[in-house]
Amino acid sequence: MARGDSNSMNAHPTPELGQAGCKLVGQSVPRTEDLALLTGTARFIDDVRLPGMLYAKILRSTSAHARIRVNVSKVAGMPGVHGVMTGPDLVGKVKPWGDLMQDLLVGDHFPFAIDKVTFEGQEVAAVVADTKYQALDALEAIVVEYDELPVLVDPEAAIAPGAPLIQEGINYEFGEGNIFDRYRVRIGDIAAAEASADLVVRQRFSSNRQAGAALDPHGCVASYDSFSGMLTVYSSTQSIFMVRDCIADALQLPRNRVRVVAPAVGAGFGSKVQMFAHEVIASIFSMRLGRPVHLVLGRAEIFKCGTARNGQIRHAELFLKKDGRIIGYRDYVIQNSGASSYWGNQVVHIGTNVGLLPYPIPNLHIDGDIVHTNTAPGGALRGFGIPQIIWAKEQLIDMAANALGLDPLQVRHVNTIKRHECPVRTPIGQVVDSTSIDECLQRAADAIGWADKRAHRIPYEGVGLAISMKYTSCRHPSFDTDLSAVRLRLETDGTVTIFSSDVPHGQGHATFLAQIVSDVLGVGFEKITLAPADTANSPFGLGTYASRAAAVLGTACRTAAERLREKIVAIAAHVLEADPRDLETGSDRVYVRGLSDSGLYLENLAGFSAYRTHQLPEGFEPTLEAVATYDTPTEREGPDGSGNFSVTYAGAAHAAHVRVDPTTGRVTILDYVMAHDTGVVINPLIVEGQHQGGFLMGIGMAMGEEYVYDAQGRMLNASFAEYQAPSAADLPELTKLYEIPAPSQTIPGGQKGAGESGTGPVPAVLGNAIADATGVRFTQLPMTADRILIALREKERSKLKVFRYPDDMPDYTGPRDHTAWPKPTGGEGNLFV
Repeated sequence: MARGDSNSMNAHPTPELGQAGCKLVGQSVPRTEDLALLTGTARFIDDVRLPGMLYAKILRSTSAHARIRVNVSKVAGMPGVHGVMTGPDLVGKVKPWGDLMQDLLVGDHFPFAIDKVTFEGQEVAAVVADTKYQALDALEAIVVEYDELPVLVDPEAAIAPGAPLIQEGINYEFGEGNIFDRYRVRIGDIAAAEASADLVVRQRFSSNRQAGAALDPHGCVASYDSFSGMLTVYSSTQSIFMVRDCIADALQLPRNRVRVVAPAVGAGFGSKVQMFAHEVIASIFSMRLGRPVHLVLGRAEIFKCGTARNGQIRHAELFLKKDGRIIGYRDYVIQNSGASSYWGNQVVHIGTNVGLLPYPIPNLHIDGDIVHTNTAPGGALRGFGIPQIIWAKEQLIDMAANALGLDPLQVRHVNTIKRHECPVRTPIGQVVDSTSIDECLQRAADAIGWADKRAHRIPYEGVGLAISMKYTSCRHPSFDTDLSAVRLRLETDGTVTIFSSDVPHGQGHATFLAQIVSDVLGVGFEKITLAPADTANSPFGLGTYASRAAAVLGTACRTAAERLREKIVAIAAHVLEADPRDLETGSDRVYVRGLSDSGLYLENLAGFSAYRTHQLPEGFEPTLEAVATYDTPTEREGPDGSGNFSVTYAGAAHAAHVRVDPTTGRVTILDYVMAHDTGVVINPLIVEGQHQGGFLMGIGMAMGEEYVYDAQGRMLNASFAEYQAPSAADLPELTKLYEIPAPSQTIPGGQKGAGESGTGPVPAVLGNAIADATGVRFTQLPMTADRILIALREKERSKLKVFRYPDDMPDYTGPRDHTAWPKPTGGEGNLFV
């Protein structure tokens, strides 16, 4: 990864770890996690084996919307079967739960459907047996009668007058019918902006539903100890305390009688950040039987019942002056959040607010309807709403530039926040403390050869640009906190243990946290260990999501290390009879400045705290532990939709050079550039991997991935055989990765998030490049080869210079221009009164 003006990661060679005076933050230290992953010794959820363990399996609905009657009478007495459960068995015994991360704690989740299913794959019954195969055999003996109901796959149909109700018996605070929440932004005067605009560009854009597709499946092992009354749940999750609190609430157990432990988690991407029904089901079985219960989902189950990216329809309008300045943006969002409310509304609230960056648009008028359909639940996924709005907004920028006769690069430069303007509060309330987004934009354009390629056209080749900014952690509207916590302990042999409840699943926590601790304490990198995330011994934290690890967790870790260092130095000063201000740490010891080969080893100092406490300074607390939290100085959403939800914002500018084969529709990415502002980078190697992974998810969303349903709500591609996830052959060589840091002025260490900023611009940059290459403007995702080929042929037949797909297709049934767009359902009343 190139950093600054460097073109090679070798600009920062790895030092000797633990060497006195040599700092590790900023160095490409190889990940300590990789050895276990590469040798197959990491223990994932399906590897957990406990004595006497039973296996549970879930029977799932084959209908998307129906009244049901379940008969389990044939299961009793089947070989190996220990129990069976259905929804009616648990009524009055299990408390329905809502979404802990949103205002709408509506209780629309329950372990099983009771008398009605709302999507294919919903839990209907479960069996526990000696083996998973006996459990599967028993599921086949369960009889389910379905009385089919009308199915709603399309969110626009779901909000039409007279549409059948999907979630019954639930009163939503801000919605009604199949609308479970609404969103509204009113900033400035959009009518005045429209009246004074020299150009208005409008387009309806739709984005697809995408799977998290983590290789490590969703699953858990629940083990109830009837002697102690302790329920332990091993879960492949991103948030141990949220799962603990939700399980305890649903089963009405004391929080200190539920323990959640995360084994190795093989990715999550947001899809494992909430509690799922299988965790409750396994817990109930274990509590009934007094034996551990293993419940791990299969791939088809995860596709059908796990959360997916929320599909959106955006009716977007951009108002500009003739010099390219953006003076207003209007949008009406209809979001398909599936059959239940996993984080779906927050994707619109947070994604839209942050996705308006890096343009400080003075006049905003945005409405959103967050809608239930008879499809898989929508939830968090890498980017959290940013890719959807960038897909619309960054294409409008190119459309406006073409209409004004301006270079799309120039229009972006005119509107971006500049480094010297920071800190700046935008009209919608984001406080951008630092950014190099304008420099990233220019670097991406230069590296792709923007001017030359536009001046020397090659048929069916094109270039595209897109930029975005991504929050670094985020204050969700229902929470008044955004904290992470770390506890450090200096062991009696001089090693250090890190305790955190923020679950690592690919971010490199064990490596970059050890880099921070090593720098502060002067302890050897190899002597630092990250303990597994466990609610029994980890400090309370919200979990790992929202690109928060390096900035929020890293800051808590640095603070804890500084506090621990104060204690260590205090003991050393007492023993050495030295002034603490004259002492330094390094090479596993504390020494007088300038005498690094002398001093006291950390293990000797730890011995004083553990076994020679009477020799400690008077009043010294005899423990070498330190705990610290970091809670970001952010704001909650205001009544007008404004607010600064993030402590700092990472930036990304991408550029693509593509070739489209007119005979097949296949797109080849000839060159791709990623220029990012991640602030102070703790480990460039890890950040490079995060950017590359973000790009991979972005290209999947852009070019192939999509949940495909038939009219009856049956998913047609619920396996990797049919689901078009990108393969290695689909990816370009990502050799042009640049870091142009603008260190955060709010985060004490200057870090910004890296996990998601690589995803946001990808669909839009490829859409712009394909439009430049072919004259076909895609307004629908994904841009598959068959769609491109059909569009090219219809463009040639229609003789249109600029062709929109699918809007200009003869069989298109949606609105072809803004005069036919639907109106927001909420009217102009105040949603928050």
